[in-house]
Amino acid sequence: MASIRVLSGHGRYTDPWHPFAEGSAAIREILEAVGHRVEVRDDDVSCLQELDALDLVVVNLGGNVEVELEHDDEWAAAQHEFGQWIRGGGRVLAVHTAANSFPDWPEWPALLGGQWVRGTSWHPKRCIATFGKAPGAEDYPVWTGLDVVTVYDERYSDLVVHEGSTPLIRHELSEEWQVMGWAHGDNVIYDGMGHDARSYSSPSHRKFLINEVDWLLS
Repeated sequence: MASIRVLSGHGRYTDPWHPFAEGSAAIREILEAVGHRVEVRDDDVSCLQELDALDLVVVNLGGNVEVELEHDDEWAAAQHEFGQWIRGGGRVLAVHTAANSFPDWPEWPALLGGQWVRGTSWHPKRCIATFGKAPGAEDYPVWTGLDVVTVYDERYSDLVVHEGSTPLIRHELSEEWQVMGWAHGDNVIYDGMGHDARSYSSPSHRKFLINEVDWLLS
């Protein structure tokens, strides 16, 4: 049994397009069902503090491209604390819009191992989509018991994967393969799925999420 905190977009790191509360509630339900202790915390400064007792942080936060965030000393200090925790081996599962979150924290993309680049990255309309194994990830533990993930979701495209990250999951769009998730080191995973609760209702997505958490905690 692990102690897990889900960071849920609500204030500073939310947007008008994603129902973060319902996604976070679905993540909590899935992980509690396999025995973990899970707390969901809205995005106030304290959500990035007092991390030492945690086994895993799930980042379900957004970033509104239409809002320019002003510098905030308290948030900057909390982000520094979170970054130190990650660099010290703290385990992070970042989902969906987390690749576009913390626009006021320049270090976040390097810690995550990739990013959504505003003006470059994009996605077509939500649909029933099939995500498969990225080359080299065929035997990765996140794929235990799965060949593909089929889910109603957004297909993030033209994400930037940093050198040193290992692509895990991809989709095909207009006859081109698009990386949708990766591992960065042995303690960080980014998973581009998870627009809303409907995404987490997919049995294969639920299995993939549990596999990600099992691997991060192993």
